[in-house]
Amino acid sequence: MKLHRRKMLYTALFGAGGLGLKSLATGIPMSILARPLAARAQDAAATRILILSSSSAGDPINANVPGTYEDSAVEHSNDPLMAPMAMTIGGQQLTAAKPWAELPASILQKTVFFHHGTYTNSHPNHPKVMRLMGSVERNEMLVSVYSDALTAALETVQREPISVGARGGNEILTFQGRSLANVSPIALKTALAQEDNALGDLRPLRDQAVDEMYALYQQHGTENQRRMLDRFVVTRDEARSLSLDLVERLATIDGNNEADQVLAASVLAAMNVSPAITLRIDFGGDNHNDGEFVKETRETVEGVGHLQTLVETVDGMRAEGVLRSDVIVGTLNVFGRDLARKGRAGRDHNGRHHCAVLIGEGLRGGVVGGIEPTGRDYQAQAIDSGTGRASASGDIPHEETFQSMAKTLGVALGVPRTRLDEAITGGQVIESTLAG
Repeated sequence: MKLHRRKMLYTALFGAGGLGLKSLATGIPMSILARPLAARAQDAAATRILILSSSSAGDPINANVPGTYEDSAVEHSNDPLMAPMAMTIGGQQLTAAKPWAELPASILQKTVFFHHGTYTNSHPNHPKVMRLMGSVERNEMLVSVYSDALTAALETVQREPISVGARGGNEILTFQGRSLANVSPIALKTALAQEDNALGDLRPLRDQAVDEMYALYQQHGTENQRRMLDRFVVTRDEARSLSLDLVERLATIDGNNEADQVLAASVLAAMNVSPAITLRIDFGGDNHNDGEFVKETRETVEGVGHLQTLVETVDGMRAEGVLRSDVIVGTLNVFGRDLARKGRAGRDHNGRHHCAVLIGEGLRGGVVGGIEPTGRDYQAQAIDSGTGRASASGDIPHEETFQSMAKTLGVALGVPRTRLDEAITGGQVIESTLAG
């Protein structure tokens, strides 16, 4: 049974025949390996992998970010670890909790805090939130739309997104109506960090595949195809270095906690398995009874640390050539939390305000939107699409802030705008958040 499960995981990660593993070992895109004589050199599209932290707990991540400190009636933790600190982001002078404000400038310059609603305050509606509460065509999940649209350009093994941190049925991903299995970090380690698996030393696979390609092109290929092959092929030393790096990273996994998920997600990105990978990082969770925001403080400090580690890990892997594509790291939970605390209890559910944190190349650091009082609490304010600022007269109403976040993230990832407009009803791209 263990061997059967391991074989199934290998097929899921590397495709039938191990095409993805051959691509990993050689540096040759899978489309060329699959149809070598039909291949021709093309300019690479500016597409990026998404690693998204998602939770059905409804974390109070929205309660401590920039854009929530301007109104003194908003309740914040009094713990010194969460002290309000001045920060400059996107040319704006704002205040945020210490963990966010102290992120390195290199990260903040590509971090967008996007205030929006999720339009539900029910935990079981997390799958609906992942479908933008009915705003996505054919009731598809947003990450599945991204994944399907990006797979050809990124040359990933599979079209489906992949999850490493789902807890329970509410967090299981779906793709075109099919539920997808969660791949836990420990399962990934068990399958791939073994002495008898091909990931341990990619050089023999690399040599065999490269020799076959050169022989084919020497006999039947064109001069342009031979030059193209020279451009893509990695050396034996590069293949060995990649093997050692990936195995060493997997070997440090000892469970399924957040640190393990960060490692697993970064390795899956390096292996080019899917355009969209989800994990779960906690930022306070379901904290109704967190009277002094003790849990919120602890998990926010730890959660921001995990996000920073994830960003620095994928950036480092990209710089070293271990990871071939840029990555955008993001957060999206079922709902946010109340900002005006009721009595001395913790925070209740708030479907009218959530903050997605988006970090990566293709983004220009800043804050999109903001908050305004509504009833006994706060909601995401309307947005001026030209500036991204919160505005009572903004042309993006509260009811379309969620779709606008989704479309803006999609463009940053490299999803064609025409595809986003087809797939998502409502919302506008906030151009000011896009770099380059």
